[in-house]
Amino acid sequence: MKAIKLLSAIVAGTGVILGVIPQCDGAVCKGRITLKAEIPVIRKAAERNGIEFGSNDWFILLAIRKAENGREGLQFGIMNPKAYNLDRQAGWAAATIVKNRKRWELAGRPRDFLMFLADRYCPKDCDAVGNFNWKKNVRFWFNKFKNE
Repeated sequence: MKAIKLLSAIVAGTGVILGVIPQCDGAVCKGRITLKAEIPVIRKAAERNGIEFGSNDWFILLAIRKAENGREGLQFGIMNPKAYNLDRQAGWAAATIVKNRKRWELAGRPRDFLMFLADRYCPKDCDAVGNFNWKKNVRFWFNKFKNE
């Protein structure tokens, strides 16, 4: 319930957890990316991909956005040029979460889902340091969003 109140505050522009700066109106304020304007787009992309608002996968999606913290066209760290805006970035990230949750379940839930997802989202063989940091950062933000 706290998480829903927190996200409601973010959407209303009163929260600070996602880097929302109440006095800022735009997507970027003093070099800091704010999510106030992004939440409705991210939520629609999540829902299109079967991620329910307030679910663990919703918090994972927000955690990825916060951990990646990319500029326009790279908000979720999706490098494909077809994912050129926030809606596409959020949609591809949401689809990646959903597809990998199914893979994880079919594999018999071999380990923690975030660790499983990290090895697909930011593969260790492509970037071992990035993989380690991704796991740490996404887990941090996931726990923060889930527990507040």
